[in-house]
Amino acid sequence: MPRIGQNPAKWVTRVAVPSKVTVAVLCFIPFQSGYYRQSLEVLQLCLDSLISNTDLPYDLLVFDNGSCQEVRDSLVARREAGDIQYLVLSEKNLGKVGAWNLIFAAAPGEYIAYADSDVYFFPGWLSRHLKVFEAFPEVGTVAGTPRRRRMTFSENSIRRARELPGVEVEVGKFISESWIRQHARSLDKLDELDENLARDDYLLTSNGVKAYITAQHYQFVVRKDVVQSYLPFPHQRPMGADVAEFDRAIDGSNLLRLAVADRVALHLGNRLDEKLFEELDLDIPVKTATPLARRKFPSGAGRGILTWRPIRRALLALYDRIFRLYFQAHA
Repeated sequence: MPRIGQNPAKWVTRVAVPSKVTVAVLCFIPFQSGYYRQSLEVLQLCLDSLISNTDLPYDLLVFDNGSCQEVRDSLVARREAGDIQYLVLSEKNLGKVGAWNLIFAAAPGEYIAYADSDVYFFPGWLSRHLKVFEAFPEVGTVAGTPRRRRMTFSENSIRRARELPGVEVEVGKFISESWIRQHARSLDKLDELDENLARDDYLLTSNGVKAYITAQHYQFVVRKDVVQSYLPFPHQRPMGADVAEFDRAIDGSNLLRLAVADRVALHLGNRLDEKLFEELDLDIPVKTATPLARRKFPSGAGRGILTWRPIRRALLALYDRIFRLYFQAHA
């Protein structure tokens, strides 16, 4: 049968033009108990703060890495409401670096502002990142949280900064101690606090803009042309050492790995921390309970008795109880 008529799209003379910045959020919440008990609420807070506090035009890309149905439904609802411009629902968990490979290749913006789903954004966060790019043409990545940590993969940034004309380098302790403590608490790494407090900061000034030499993987902005030149990053694990391939690529290219001088992004971790919100004078309601997810087990070894709903619910409830017993000191 011959074709009937012509595709009406042929007469459309204009198409949507992507924004200069693609904000990309990656989430993975397989169920809503134990470690992930409050993760959906954290994700919603992340997206709410992003939408409310982004001060420049952007497109939002959310990559879901195989979460439970409740999380996927909430993301679809936000997409239908117009909060999300690009939504990717992966059937399986590709790991963080595997998701990066897809996000960094697909993002249409000139800049990619990446964040894990447990980041809170303060007002004006995006313009503060781009000001650092403008002031430091040699920058590779810019983060929203100044951190004091080991300078692994930052040696070239230190050397390069000292070589650049017009860049002032100061060494000392400048980052707020309360910021360092809050971040350590969000990572449940208070045992490393004394070591981090003893380290020095590297504070740069260029064209009147200040920035720290430091980097992180949970939130940063990178130019698309820079990161795409290294794709794909090799990966074998969901998280962990594989992310260092990104560090090696940026540091090995003698590009600066910086963070804004004034904190504009906050790592929340896996729970809503009432103490942190009080310290920051943030009016954020905290829910204390979330339902268990009703997610189907994958085919194969997971099938059988573990797929029987009463057994599955009992095991998840037991896991949730054990998790809270072990970590109740931090609840």
